[in-house]
Amino acid sequence: AGRGRRNGTLGHVTVSGLVRRMRGGMHAAGSPRASLPSSFAQGKRANFSCGPTRTSFAHQQQQHHHLHQLNKKTKRRTRVFAQAAESSAERTALLIEFDNDSDAGATIVSIEGENQSDLLVSVTGAFSALDLTVLDAMIKTEEGRVMDVFRVTTGQGEQIEEVDWSSVRQHVLSACSNSSRSSKPAIYGVAAESEETKQRPMSVANSIVEAELSNIENTATELEAAAKDMQQSAADLVKIEQELASTKMAASAVAVDGEGNMNAEYGVDAQQVMAQLSARAEAAAILERRMAAMEALLSARRSPEGLSVTGPSSQRGGGAEGRFLVSGGTGTGPAAGSGYEIILQAFNWESCKQNWYKVLVEQASEFAEAGFTALWLPPPTDSVSPQGYLPRDLYCLDSQYGNEAELRELVKVIQSKGLKAVADIVINHRCAHYQDDQGRWNKFGGRLAWDNRAICSNNKQFGGTGNLDSGDDYEAAPNIDHTQEFVQKDLLGWLNYLKKSIGFNGWRFDYVKGYGGKFTRQYIDGSVPELAIGEFWDSCDYTDGVLDYNQDKHRQRTVDWCDQTGGTSAAFDFTTKGILQEAVGRNERWRLVDAEGRPPGVVGIWPSRAVTFIENHDTGSTLGHWPFPYHGLHEGYAYILTHPGTPCVFYDHYFQADNGLGDAIKKLLKIRKQFGIHSRSKVKVMQAVAECYAANVDDKVTVKIGPGDFTPNADGKSEWVLCCSGPSFAVWHKQGAMVFSNP
Repeated sequence: AGRGRRNGTLGHVTVSGLVRRMRGGMHAAGSPRASLPSSFAQGKRANFSCGPTRTSFAHQQQQHHHLHQLNKKTKRRTRVFAQAAESSAERTALLIEFDNDSDAGATIVSIEGENQSDLLVSVTGAFSALDLTVLDAMIKTEEGRVMDVFRVTTGQGEQIEEVDWSSVRQHVLSACSNSSRSSKPAIYGVAAESEETKQRPMSVANSIVEAELSNIENTATELEAAAKDMQQSAADLVKIEQELASTKMAASAVAVDGEGNMNAEYGVDAQQVMAQLSARAEAAAILERRMAAMEALLSARRSPEGLSVTGPSSQRGGGAEGRFLVSGGTGTGPAAGSGYEIILQAFNWESCKQNWYKVLVEQASEFAEAGFTALWLPPPTDSVSPQGYLPRDLYCLDSQYGNEAELRELVKVIQSKGLKAVADIVINHRCAHYQDDQGRWNKFGGRLAWDNRAICSNNKQFGGTGNLDSGDDYEAAPNIDHTQEFVQKDLLGWLNYLKKSIGFNGWRFDYVKGYGGKFTRQYIDGSVPELAIGEFWDSCDYTDGVLDYNQDKHRQRTVDWCDQTGGTSAAFDFTTKGILQEAVGRNERWRLVDAEGRPPGVVGIWPSRAVTFIENHDTGSTLGHWPFPYHGLHEGYAYILTHPGTPCVFYDHYFQADNGLGDAIKKLLKIRKQFGIHSRSKVKVMQAVAECYAANVDDKVTVKIGPGDFTPNADGKSEWVLCCSGPSFAVWHKQGAMVFSNP
């Protein structure tokens, strides 16, 4: 979904398809849809849980309106030259023009300037985030400059009103900026217990000293360059602040004629002020990014060896020592399985449109040969929605994916190939079969014929009479009251039916933010699956739509939820996804190390409970709520398939052939299996700068992602052998490294 090499016209269907794939636009950076001025008259929108709360465009519009009063000469057609990031290295500019005169049925938006990475994706994404429809477009690139023209309407099929042009312009510029503002919140919570303490063997002291001394020249150069960038950025910001102060003084100096009347002709040009405010925000953004880059550079210099890996903060139950004999125990329950699991999410958002169970029966052998150990299957029950995420009759296993007999056959085939079958368990909410006498849907049918006592009392729209919800509310369906003993008993009975009768081996719990983690533990303890994973999708920390460097608070919340389950459940590592896609998408791979030299996600503090992933049916597929940058997919998989944690590959990516991604994933799977990389493998970050991240894993494998130069073979040595490479990634293995055989 990037800019093509040739000039050409994108028709209505093609652009609409691109917009659908990029639905949310700025979701690629993790932000939700932005607010619009009231004149857009937009309808009710979905509320996604993947990003920050942005400053509303209504507020921006008020600011623009205030400044606009300083300039009485309003033009019907506006042409604004907006300067983006300016540093000692580069200047990026975009010229944006709006025209409501040339086409009575649409607004013509012209964008001209220097080409940027993923500019087309950013622009169409910005339009989509504002609920603007691209009817067609002319895309043209010559000698590194773009000259794009879009025919755009509002969601109501009307022209964009002139009063809203400024807000749309600012949003497009923000989406296209390569250096939007970023800040760093305070470090998270209380210090957690150590899962494991790393010790530095005395025998390697000399080699460590030698390595540090060999890198000292490069380190000094990098620090000097970072310091100069910070100094220049600070100076640029000070200069702009001084210019704004002068403008403010000029604004207050209004000429008075001979009769004592004010003359507005001597006021300040609104466009000039807006340009200065935009430049100030951009300069502050650059400075904050330079500061974050310096912090990351210092973090990368701290050797991970000798540092403790912090883990869960609450007590774990007895018997933990019996878990994961290879690396020591950390919990009483199954969590992510053996520690060597590799999971495939074996469906996407559109899989319900065909008999999916039959499709997977035919593909099961291939999945086993590729190296997967478990297949995550879609929700198996009767559901109001075809995808299965609005369940109704839990014991009715006839779904849009196939009937119960076909499900049983699929599970049987999966297990015959040595794979585990993981069911998608949706128990935060349940749709009722019937309405009560007030028209509220709160009467359930089937074997679990509950009434409104099973619904949380704060679900007023469904007439719930149970206790208050123990988690976040889910407005689309009745929230189940998990404090009720009859609910717990019934759900445990159903889980054991899925396990003992159908044959499922593990659970993926949907929307676990909706009910207390202690209930998840009860369901795990009572059904004893072989692995259990929770979807704790929490908003990352953002500033002005850009991911903060420090995400310690975010990952701590995921660790806390795993703690509530007593360590019996793992969780999808949304922290790693958010950081990794920001690092790759914005060319900021210095993000991939935390302040203590560790991986910055959950995988950096509790790797045995971190299920890493690049995309799933919500974030990607045809929904695209929070998509990973398309051009960086190879880098993403090179990272998660060589690092600790339990990797989960998305079905669409495994079969993606157009850019060789599927083949690269197969090679990386083989490397992970061959060299025994597991959920607690040890990582030493060797480099983390904008264009290059490199790490050594278990002293067997070295991985590098990004366009920058790197080799693990110093001084002409050939100790490391290249075993896999592709777009912006490479993997080496150490000569003589032990080849692993999974018992």
